[in-house]
Amino acid sequence: MKKFLEFLKDTPTAFHAADKFKKRLLQEGFKELKDNEVWVLEEGGKYFTGKNMSSLISFVLPKDEIKSFHITAAHLDSPTFKLKPNFTIEKSRYIKFNTEVYGGPIYSSWMDRPLGIAGRVFISENDKVYAKLINITRPTTFIPNLPIHYNRTVNKGVELNPQVDMLPIFAETKEEVTSLHQMIAKELNLPETSILSSDLYLTCLDRGCLAGANEEFIMAPQIDNLECSFGLIEGFLRAHAKSSVNVCALFDNEEIGSSTLQGANSTFLSDTLRRISLALHKTEEQHYITLGNSFFVSADNAQGFHPNYPGKYDETNPCYMNAGIVIKNSASGAYTTSALSSALFQEICKRAGVPVQLNTNRSDVAGGSTLGALSLRHVSIPSVDVGLAQLAMHSAYETAGSKDLNYLIEAIQMFYSIAIEEIKEEQFVLKK
Repeated sequence: MKKFLEFLKDTPTAFHAADKFKKRLLQEGFKELKDNEVWVLEEGGKYFTGKNMSSLISFVLPKDEIKSFHITAAHLDSPTFKLKPNFTIEKSRYIKFNTEVYGGPIYSSWMDRPLGIAGRVFISENDKVYAKLINITRPTTFIPNLPIHYNRTVNKGVELNPQVDMLPIFAETKEEVTSLHQMIAKELNLPETSILSSDLYLTCLDRGCLAGANEEFIMAPQIDNLECSFGLIEGFLRAHAKSSVNVCALFDNEEIGSSTLQGANSTFLSDTLRRISLALHKTEEQHYITLGNSFFVSADNAQGFHPNYPGKYDETNPCYMNAGIVIKNSASGAYTTSALSSALFQEICKRAGVPVQLNTNRSDVAGGSTLGALSLRHVSIPSVDVGLAQLAMHSAYETAGSKDLNYLIEAIQMFYSIAIEEIKEEQFVLKK
């Protein structure tokens, strides 16, 4: 868990998380593949490819005959507020930033705390246009609450308007103000005039800690879903491919529906799997036979039981922090779990010595969908939706169990290390 906290220190956006994972893969001997280049693959080779600087798909080829794809997927983005293109507002002695909501944050959790700004900027220099990551880690903006004296009923609940109440304050106009672009240019040691465009987000500067009497909890921003992303990569890197191509997909934009070129609802995954088969000289029929033996694990955190609100949870299927991996179920099909895929993943966890929890929502509480359901629109293979239980999902600062991440790593390592030689509607065959 301490390694995860260290990871969180400088991953304020999906761009930074993808960059950090990319550097880790390169250190582990992986080779980067480009969309616009021919893919030349070797037995036992380790590769990755990316989209938009914010999504990555990495894979390892076995030395034996390929019989299946073992796929896991998570997402790198989290709810926040994004700066609009022309973001500066000067009004009533203050400079504010015009933002729009990204995903579904809990608005109030972002108020009255120091905030940073991070993302990427595109630079023009020497007839080239290229991107640079930026992470301003000193307190730069804040979103203040209205005093209770002017809103006496605030503790009975208040509706916050994102265009009115959630605009961050940057500076006073009466002073000589350094603009945000000037700050960014100084950080990057570039002239301000070289900045063409940007993707910039508000970030939580307090990057996480262990909590609880026995440090049984972790509190941090972006636990949903960097915790699962970190766990998948760790399990992926510890495993050894046998008769499967081991694939780890980390997508962007899950929080806004995944319908981007780097999202799970794109052809990024299906194109990558197809290109692997083409590079290995498989026929189209052989490719689909390989898919027929394949399995998909979609990992996105789950709503852990909140002791102050017990009535919000299903009477017989709640899930708890530090009690193991959560298998998500839904009769609506919002989650991809079936009885077959649940049984297969439970068997994998049993072999790994990892506890499992089965979870559903109350029948009168609607649940969300996951990137697994969106990915399967393009790659139709058996899949299970799993996650780790957490509290305060979509808050600026979330809470999870400090034991669960290791459970996920061990289960994913086992998943990537076994051979699933055959999957049918009534059975599957697992071999070590």
